[in-house]
Amino acid sequence: MIKKILLFFFSLLIIHNSLFISPVTAALEDPQGFSTSYDVTYDVGLDGVTIVTNKITLKNLTSQYYATSFSLTIGSTRLTDVLASDDGGSLEANVEKKGTSTTITVKFNQQVTGVGKMLPWTLSYKSMDFASSQGRVWEVSTPKVAADKNLESYNLTLSVPQSFGTPTAITPTPKTRSQSFNKLFFTFDKDQLQSSGVSASFGDKQLFDFDLKYHLENKNFFPVLTNITLPPDSAFQDVIFQAIVPTPINVTLDDDGNYLAWYRLKRGERIEIKVVGSARLYNSSKVKNPSLPEELRTNYTQATRFWSSDNPLIKSKLSEILGTNSPESNFEKAQLIHRFVAGYLRYDSSRLKAEGIERLGAVTALTNPQSAVCMEYTDLFIALARAAGIPARELDGYAYTANPELRPLSLSRDILHAWPEFWDEKKGWIMIDPTWESTTGGVDYFNKLDLNHFVFAIKGLSSENPSPAGSYKVDGNSGKDVSVTFSDSDFELKPRLDVSITPAQITAGFPNKIKVRINNLGNSLHPSDQLTFAAGQLIILNKNEKMGPVPSFGHAEFELDIRTKSLLDSYKDTLEVSVAGEKYLQEINVSPFIIFKNFPFLLFGIIGSILVIYLFLLGGLIYRKRFLKSR
Repeated sequence: MIKKILLFFFSLLIIHNSLFISPVTAALEDPQGFSTSYDVTYDVGLDGVTIVTNKITLKNLTSQYYATSFSLTIGSTRLTDVLASDDGGSLEANVEKKGTSTTITVKFNQQVTGVGKMLPWTLSYKSMDFASSQGRVWEVSTPKVAADKNLESYNLTLSVPQSFGTPTAITPTPKTRSQSFNKLFFTFDKDQLQSSGVSASFGDKQLFDFDLKYHLENKNFFPVLTNITLPPDSAFQDVIFQAIVPTPINVTLDDDGNYLAWYRLKRGERIEIKVVGSARLYNSSKVKNPSLPEELRTNYTQATRFWSSDNPLIKSKLSEILGTNSPESNFEKAQLIHRFVAGYLRYDSSRLKAEGIERLGAVTALTNPQSAVCMEYTDLFIALARAAGIPARELDGYAYTANPELRPLSLSRDILHAWPEFWDEKKGWIMIDPTWESTTGGVDYFNKLDLNHFVFAIKGLSSENPSPAGSYKVDGNSGKDVSVTFSDSDFELKPRLDVSITPAQITAGFPNKIKVRINNLGNSLHPSDQLTFAAGQLIILNKNEKMGPVPSFGHAEFELDIRTKSLLDSYKDTLEVSVAGEKYLQEINVSPFIIFKNFPFLLFGIIGSILVIYLFLLGGLIYRKRFLKSR
């Protein structure tokens, strides 16, 4: 009996950090004719170049097929030094770049036939897309493995230089950790990598310097009061401002946590605003006891124009995602939604070529999944999360990317990025990035976000406002308005309050108003605080006030109701304002209502008023008599 041998083409698909097995055969009776086992090493060098070594064993499960070739499609555009070999020597390896990925096809020299027969072989290559130095931080990521019944084992070892330091964040938790010859080793198995790829950060914070330009123009017939959005403080970042030119009228804080710098523009006026500062980003939330007011919780679960959480299609898809045994916690629900969005939508880089990118919104993204950019990933996640009762909002800003093909940016002409965050009752706000998890093919951007996402604006109460830096353009302005660079210099948050009190003189016997203005002349936000007012003889009706947060370059104003005991009081008193552990003093002169030098003026004023009234009445009487005579 002649043994039947059919050509078998075995294809392995890896999209950067995701592993998918997809066998193809000329005869489809048994498409799963081989099982595979892997021992993979990611050896990261001091320069970030990673040598990836795959020791693969193919095991034949049938007597009718043999493997002639093997293909890997890797989500990396910078592969070099591709080598393949088996026990017999070198294997032919063809490399072809396809869009954002690279395909390696290896032809086998041996024909392994027979049930249980094995073909061990090795494939290695170098890439700069698995590890990168980003300011003070090293970021390393390795594959996520898709579940497959014929994947027998997958063991991964990550090796990094000891000089990177101890990882400040690494997911999932390694099975083992060890150190040898100036290298740190972390091992992981198949069960871990099927739910999450390895994502490791070395460094607990990132520092950026920024130089931003905003362009404003008033095309109205009347003066307008308008604002720009400055990079805010958040649970994951601190921001300081060294300069804002021209100086704003005020800087306030909105309910989403944005800093709004206010300007008054005359008719036809056009101005350019320059904002210079620094930011510090953290691996984990700096908020120790997070809380969300009930009003905001309600607002952050409502439907809006682009977040149509009440749409039947959104609700139906949510039911499908969560299933009949829906998780109870927001975290687990959000994770299921995130995984769906990252896997369902496809990034369409062709949309970036348009002059202005049209925002499609959540419903359109759901019905047209093949044409998404970061806005659609963000909108769909938020709509689904809000439909599930999870508070969610949008973050717009700068995201550093070493490879824009794998981690694309697409918001506005200054190439910014959008990503969502959701509220967890225990952890507070959690930032995620379904766009980059999708485009990298499975890097875990849910359990740990990198230190490259710098927030410029927070959108929660509205899906359309406020606008981030980089999107304030006027006709004729097409230059680059966003400059963000890594920094080596850390900074201190130094709010500095200054108090001004006006007027310094009041009149006795009448209700008086004294204005107290608290200016923040420092580089960072001053938190909420209590103000107290005191004086020696003056009667202060409101001795205590609550001061809300005052941003850098901002101020808060208060009016004190002041009284004196009589019209004749005449003295000097000292008004004391206490805030943030400091006392500010202002001398107040109290003048009596009736004093000698003022009495003649007062008398003349009274006589003059009586005379005017008399003449008015007399004139009216004469006119009346003449009118009656004429009749």
